[in-house]
Amino acid sequence: MDNYRAIAISNAVTKIVESVMLSSLEDTDAVDDYQFGFRKKHSTGSCTYVFKNIVNFYRQHGSHVFSCFIDFTKAFDSVDYWLLFCMLLDSSKSVICNFMIRLLGFWYSHQLMFVRWHNVDSEFFGIGNGVKQGGILSPYLFRVYIRDLIKAVVVSKVGCCISGCYVNLLAYADDIVILAPSWHGLQTLLAVIENVAKDIGLTFNTRKTVCMVLNPTDRHKIVCNSFPHFKLAGSELMFVSQFKYLGHIVDNSFSDDKDICRELKCLFARTNLLIRRFSHCSRDVKIRLFKSFCICFYDIGLWLNYHAYTLNKFASAYVKCVKLFFGFHKYSSVTNMFLQLGLPSFDTIIHNARVRFVANSLAVAGNRIVATANLL
Repeated sequence: MDNYRAIAISNAVTKIVESVMLSSLEDTDAVDDYQFGFRKKHSTGSCTYVFKNIVNFYRQHGSHVFSCFIDFTKAFDSVDYWLLFCMLLDSSKSVICNFMIRLLGFWYSHQLMFVRWHNVDSEFFGIGNGVKQGGILSPYLFRVYIRDLIKAVVVSKVGCCISGCYVNLLAYADDIVILAPSWHGLQTLLAVIENVAKDIGLTFNTRKTVCMVLNPTDRHKIVCNSFPHFKLAGSELMFVSQFKYLGHIVDNSFSDDKDICRELKCLFARTNLLIRRFSHCSRDVKIRLFKSFCICFYDIGLWLNYHAYTLNKFASAYVKCVKLFFGFHKYSSVTNMFLQLGLPSFDTIIHNARVRFVANSLAVAGNRIVATANLL
């Protein structure tokens, strides 16, 4: 049962009602600067970019960075309706918003659902908690629900701080990482987040919640190579040397080599899939498919700290995939091949990705957390 996650399928009328309500209810709060999920012009890349800049700043100034990647147990399904509606009422200031919240409370408390499996429908049953995954209002509702948790960590004034701005927590929906330059600081933040999580009914998956220690770039400033285990919800947390955070592999050496290798494997997997299924299509169709599925590299503009041979290996793999899919000889001229196909070279792809990423980061520089990262 735990291998499946229900997605709520709503009819058109429900989606229209939710869209109207969202336009009336949506508001912002100062702690939303730390939330990168469910926000316009924000992405997993933006969150990872801030994370890397903050850690790099401390490492280059001779400090350790202690990080903990928090994993909640079914966070969306654990939302308490009535606690959520009370939060909404406290944050709303207009009569219209209060009316909408009361309507929302009545709607959620009287909703009935059923499970459809192979065109067979179950009996109707009521739902007492959780926001509907797939609902238009759900992202906003969950963002409001965990504001108090984010705020408690931020106002504790413990952890990483740059120019008076505390960046001790970064969140993308329910994927949360907390940062501190000392062991005691991170343990204090874990205690804070545990207390608030109890109040709002969220539980931790301590088997998937892990910690990582990132050492200073100057080896002479490394205080210790091993530290006591952190504790959360009565359990000791495991230390890891690498972790897949928002799709990117974060290594305790802070090298992007393993993330480049991850993307390289994905490139070969996508190319092999296209070769198996579309090898007999026309060249124009192949070009469209290759551009859609094989040049959509995931946030490669974040790659800054890597060995040259790793990126050269990726560049060679890109050329090889183009030759394999389009049927060019392995000794064919690379320049002539790209000219014939109208495809960008690998260097062009890397350059354009970095330019776009910088432009997107500047576009959201109003967010003080992203602005702080840009200054670094």
